[in-house]
Amino acid sequence: MASKIGRYTKVSYVVPGSICDEIGVKPGDVLLRINDNPIMDVFEYRILEKEEYLTLTFFLDDDQCEQTVEIEKEEDELLGLEFEDPMMCSAYSCHNKCIFCFIDQLPKGMRPTLYFKDDDMRMSFLTGNYVTLTNMSDEEFERLLSYHLSPMNISVHATDPEVRKMMLHNRFAGRLLERMHRIAQEGIEMNCQFVLCPGINDGEILEKSLRDLEQFGEAIKSIACVPVGLTKFRDENGLFKVQRYNVETAGAVCDIVDKWQKHFLETRGTRLFYAGDEFYIRAERPMPPAEDYEGYPQLENGVGLVANYVEESDQLLTQYEEEYGKRPRRDINVWEILGTDSLPFHQANDDRMSDVFGINFKSISVLNDFFGHTITVTGLLTGGDIISQINERIKQEGKPDMIMISHCMLKADEDIFLDDITLDEVIERTGVDFHVAQGGSNAMKILADRYLRGEENE
Repeated sequence: MASKIGRYTKVSYVVPGSICDEIGVKPGDVLLRINDNPIMDVFEYRILEKEEYLTLTFFLDDDQCEQTVEIEKEEDELLGLEFEDPMMCSAYSCHNKCIFCFIDQLPKGMRPTLYFKDDDMRMSFLTGNYVTLTNMSDEEFERLLSYHLSPMNISVHATDPEVRKMMLHNRFAGRLLERMHRIAQEGIEMNCQFVLCPGINDGEILEKSLRDLEQFGEAIKSIACVPVGLTKFRDENGLFKVQRYNVETAGAVCDIVDKWQKHFLETRGTRLFYAGDEFYIRAERPMPPAEDYEGYPQLENGVGLVANYVEESDQLLTQYEEEYGKRPRRDINVWEILGTDSLPFHQANDDRMSDVFGINFKSISVLNDFFGHTITVTGLLTGGDIISQINERIKQEGKPDMIMISHCMLKADEDIFLDDITLDEVIERTGVDFHVAQGGSNAMKILADRYLRGEENE
């Protein structure tokens, strides 16, 4: 099994009754080639498997040998294989040295996977990652465009070539608009993102970027800006000096967003351009209502999280109030752990949550001692900070019956925090029952199952 690509195409599951099940493929076997060609990635595989006549070459795990099988099938009939590596190839790494890169701001000694920077167009389609379009040849770029997968998520940051080259520290970064034109020519839509740094790519540079993006018309599906995140390790790691947004500078960004939303509403019938929640918090301005986010096109980037929580929580609490009414409070204490930014918006619901579920519900924040107090979002809280600060609170207030945390604090496929402390370790060292929620509405459904419909209600 000398094929370099073969290590990415090991079969993890064979669909019962599928073509590959009928020809005897098993988990552990490796798909080496299709029609005598190695598989470049999952997209090429998906295109090839739709053909009617195929020659498949496997390395059989049981027999430790290669086997070639010719098959004839219906067009679009799938082979029935799933692979250990969903991409079926290695991810392209980032070739930039961005002045705002969060990974460069990590302390030394964390698990190796946290230091890998992907910048892969294929990951944009598979997982929603944003890419800079700087790390591939024209031939590879055209190959990936040929899949016609849409939308594509683009890390813009600035359209001015010199500003972008400086920010990404990459001499190829100035070709952005050229490549975006090719993407638009292929009929592929784009979501665009800016990480803004005060005095560098906001102000007139941001407005120039918006004018440049406007030329792509309907090909631009959404645009969002988020503020640079700064950890306490920047100086230690010798990084470029970047300022944090304050009331004045964040307010100036909000003004630009408001101006361009009005423009796009007039010209496109959509606001199109949105600011991350943190800008409104830093500017000490009211958060826009849910309807202003028009379906939350960039919710995963922290754009509209507060509005979404307020909207969903109000709907669910109203539903539970109508179904169950207000309930007498029992001697049950539930805490919800949050970053400092989102705390006030969740605290506003504490009394209503307590009345609906018949418990004593409290939203509490944990300061980010690990990365520094300038990091204020929930998703970057660590297990160590939770353990130390929750144990201190327990000494003062007593132990709660349950603590709710968001899934965004944990690794996607494992219950482990950024500092390599596991959820089980947090539970053991605090002695508290922790529950992981997939968002604000999911947290309420967990509480409803337990305190409105579960054993605790009997």
